[in-house]
Amino acid sequence: MVWTYVFLASPPFHQLIAANILADCKTLAPVWETLANDFVTEPGVLIAKVDAEAENSKALAQEQGVSSYPTIKYFPKGSTEPLPYNGARAEKDFIDFINANAGTHRAVGGGLDATGGTIEAFNTLIEKFQGSWASGAEEAKTLAGTLQDKYAEYYVKVFNKIGANQEYAAKELKRLQGLIAKGNLAPEKMDDLMSRSNILRKFMGDAEEEKSEL
Repeated sequence: MVWTYVFLASPPFHQLIAANILADCKTLAPVWETLANDFVTEPGVLIAKVDAEAENSKALAQEQGVSSYPTIKYFPKGSTEPLPYNGARAEKDFIDFINANAGTHRAVGGGLDATGGTIEAFNTLIEKFQGSWASGAEEAKTLAGTLQDKYAEYYVKVFNKIGANQEYAAKELKRLQGLIAKGNLAPEKMDDLMSRSNILRKFMGDAEEEKSEL
């Protein structure tokens, strides 16, 4: 049995296909299973595998020019033309590749990295109104109206909250970290808590960075 490994991301799906000889298949298989778990909560990413020797898959392998093993190809969103994947095959290597090409923010182990949930346009707004949160609340609301991002309104909420109470971000971050530390959370809930924590850290700025360095 020769497995073909596939990344699918963001409909109409980015794809990464890899065909392996048996020895390499045994090495890559557990990494691929871990990778599937890492991206299980990403609605636009599907990690799949296909038996390239199966009768119903041989045509696909021939169509994609799979003539040597291992072969890995990446299909960008909206394209039927694959790009070769020539990177290393550790979990982190695949995650870095998917993040760079699919716009995801995963870290090794499946959690979100420090940018997960954050929105660059709002981060710029935070820098602009650092320490003058009440003044930035209205501009934040206007910005949220132009974006289709589930965390845009959370930024607006924090702008309003921290404008009324300078300690809000620190206290709320501590509360969220307490929930995360307790564990036993559904993957989607963990993503949400980590996303909100990342956003709060943006508001805390230098104070949070200094704390992390201690």
